[in-house]
Amino acid sequence: MPAASRHRIVHITCIAFACVMALLAVTWGGGAVAAWAGQTGKPRATARVLATDGNRSSGHLVVEFTTRDGRTVSAEDRRSGWPRDARRGGTVEIVYSADDPAGDVAPFQDVGASLPWTAAFAVVAALSGLAAFRTRAGPRVRGGR
Repeated sequence: MPAASRHRIVHITCIAFACVMALLAVTWGGGAVAAWAGQTGKPRATARVLATDGNRSSGHLVVEFTTRDGRTVSAEDRRSGWPRDARRGGTVEIVYSADDPAGDVAPFQDVGASLPWTAAFAVVAALSGLAAFRTRAGPRVRGGR
């Protein structure tokens, strides 16, 4: 295989890898921002799991928790995204609406845990982009010089 052909394969691979890593960084970063925005201003509590039905992606969870003002509330949630290890009798971290604790309960998402992954994807994307730039074909000289 000629050197120019190998050089082009490396260049295209670097471009593709940079694009994939950039998409992962944007996706993870966007998910972290969305989770943060959805949790901002909501009280957090540790809830006891009373019942589970279905699986993580479709089903529901019934939890019981104590609000900041001392009320014990039981709530059912049908959304996905609950921790995989949520079992009857176990505990989960939740956020809830202070106005309607029984009606608006969601799993707490630690957005700080996704920051290192987002940063790693962004750094790898930047390095792959730099490698693609460095392996690009040079200018072609016309006129035989």
